[in-house]
Amino acid sequence: MGFFGTLKSHLVATESLPPKVGWTRVTTNESEEPVHMSKKGVEHLVSVVEDPQYSDVSEEPYIDLEVRLTPEEALYRHTSRWYKLKRFLWDGADKHPLEQQYLLKLDFFLLSSSCLGYFIKSLNQFNITTAYMNGMEEYYSMDNNQYNYMTALFTVGYVIGQIPSNLVLHRLSARYYLGGLEVLWAFLTVLMILCGRNNIHSLYAIRFVLGLLESGYFPGLEWLLGSNYSTDELSKRSALFAVSGSVSGIVSGPLQQLIIERFGASSLPPFKWMFVFDAIISFPVGIYTMFVDPNTPSTTDAWYFTEQDRLVGLERRRRIGAELTTRTPFTWAKVKTFFGTWHIYVFPLLFLAFNNTCSAIGQPTFQSWMKITLGKPSEIYNLYPSYLKVAGIIVTLGFAYGNDFLGGRKNASFIALYFVCLVVGCALLAHWDIPQWWHWTSFYLVGVPTAWGQPFIFSWVNRLLFKNDMKRSFVVVVTNTLAYVTGAWVPIVVWNTNDQPEYHLGFTYTAYLALFGLIMTLVAYHLTQRDERLARELGQAQLLLKSRQETELYM
Repeated sequence: MGFFGTLKSHLVATESLPPKVGWTRVTTNESEEPVHMSKKGVEHLVSVVEDPQYSDVSEEPYIDLEVRLTPEEALYRHTSRWYKLKRFLWDGADKHPLEQQYLLKLDFFLLSSSCLGYFIKSLNQFNITTAYMNGMEEYYSMDNNQYNYMTALFTVGYVIGQIPSNLVLHRLSARYYLGGLEVLWAFLTVLMILCGRNNIHSLYAIRFVLGLLESGYFPGLEWLLGSNYSTDELSKRSALFAVSGSVSGIVSGPLQQLIIERFGASSLPPFKWMFVFDAIISFPVGIYTMFVDPNTPSTTDAWYFTEQDRLVGLERRRRIGAELTTRTPFTWAKVKTFFGTWHIYVFPLLFLAFNNTCSAIGQPTFQSWMKITLGKPSEIYNLYPSYLKVAGIIVTLGFAYGNDFLGGRKNASFIALYFVCLVVGCALLAHWDIPQWWHWTSFYLVGVPTAWGQPFIFSWVNRLLFKNDMKRSFVVVVTNTLAYVTGAWVPIVVWNTNDQPEYHLGFTYTAYLALFGLIMTLVAYHLTQRDERLARELGQAQLLLKSRQETELYM
C-alpha cells in the first residue's frame, strides 16, 4: 500500500462490516467459552461494503450475545440487593461476558478521552471569565463592553464552524480529527499569552479562530457517544461527558487564586498564567485522544479492540435497530427529508432556551455580586463558584444514573425541572432588592441546574433518532448551532458589563426565556409520546397482517 496509502487509510478510517453469510460455531481461544459468529465474519471484518443500507439486509446477528441464565442465577439477580446495586452503578453487569468486556474498554477509553477533551475546552472558556475578574479588565482597559465583544467573536467562529466541521468528521477518522483540534487549541492559547497590553484586537482574532476550531468538538462527541451506546446507556455517559466541563469550572477559580498567590510578583500578569496552564494541559490530551478514541463501531481500528470485540460493537447496534453505517454521503435530497419531522424544529429551540439561560451564571454575575456588592476578596469570589459546580455535578450524576436505571425515558422531567429553577431564580435576581440569603439561594437555583440540562437534551435526541445516523448527526449539529447564533449578539445587549452587578435586563430576559424553554419541553414530550403511540399501533397492525397472511397460507 505504501506510506501515503497507509496514512490515508488511518486518517479516513474506512467503514467496513463483516458479511453475515451462514453460521458456524468457532472458538477464539481454547480457554474461552465457544461463541456464535457469522462464517468468515472475523476474516472479513475489514472488507468494505459498498451499499450503505447493507446493515439492514439481514437480521442475522454478527455474534451471539444472548444471556442464558440458570434458574439459580435468575433468582440471584431478582433477589440480591448487591447485584441490583452493581446494576445501578454499571449497566454492563447484566450483559453477556463478551459484551461486558467490550463495554469496559469502551467506557474507559472513549469516556476518558472525551471527558478530558471537554474539560480542556470548557476550561479555556471558563478561564476567560476568570481572567476578566482577575486582571484582564484592567490590563486591556476593558471599560466599554470589550469582554462581550470578545465572547461574541468566539461565538461567531463557533457558529460558522459547526456544519463544516460535522461534514469533515464524517469523512475523517474521529480520533485524528478531534485530537488534532485539541492540539491546535494548545497552540492558539500560547498565542493569547503573546497579545500585548495595546493589542486587544489580536486577542479578538485568536478567540474567533478558537471558536471556529472548538465548534466541531461538542456535537462531534455527542454524535460519537450516540454511535457507540444504546438508548438506555446514554444518559449517564452524556452526563459524565457534560460534568467534565463543569469540573473545569471548579478548577478555574481555585487555579487562578493559586496563581495569584504563587506568581503575583511575576513579570507575566497572573491571568496570563492561566493560559500557560491551558496550553500545557491541552497538548497531551490531544495526543491521548489520537491514540485511544475508538471512532464508530463500523469504522473502528482501535488497537485495544480484538476482532471479536468489533463484532460485539456491531451486534450491539444491530440489536437496537440502529443504523450501522456512519459514512452515508450528505445530499440535499436527503437533508430535505429531515425537515419533514418535528425534531429539527423543536430540539434546536429547546436547546437554545437552555444554552442561553446558562448565561445567568456563565456571565460573571455571581462573582461581580460578591466582588462589588459584598466587597469580598479574590479568595472568596474565585472559589465560591466552584461550590455551585460541585453541587451541580453531584445532582446531575444522581439524576443520570437514576434515569438510565429506569430505562432512560425521563429526560423531559429533568429538563422541565431545570427551567422551573431558572424561572424562579432569575425572577428573584431581576427584582434584586431581596435579602442577602435570597441572593445566595437564587444564584444556586440558576447555577446548579446548568450541569444537567445539556446531557438530558442530547441523550433525548440520540435516543429518538438512533435508527437514522445522518439525521441524528444533522439534528445534533443544528440543535447546537442555533443556540450560538443568538449567543453571538444577545449578551452584548442584555448582559452589558456596565450594568454589573445587578443585570436587571439580563435576569428578566433569562426568566422569560426559561419559561419558553419549559413550554418547548412540554411540546417535545407530547410529540415523543405521540410518535411512540403511533409506532406501537403500527407494530400491532403489522403483526395482525402477518398473522392473517400466515393463516391464509395454510388454509
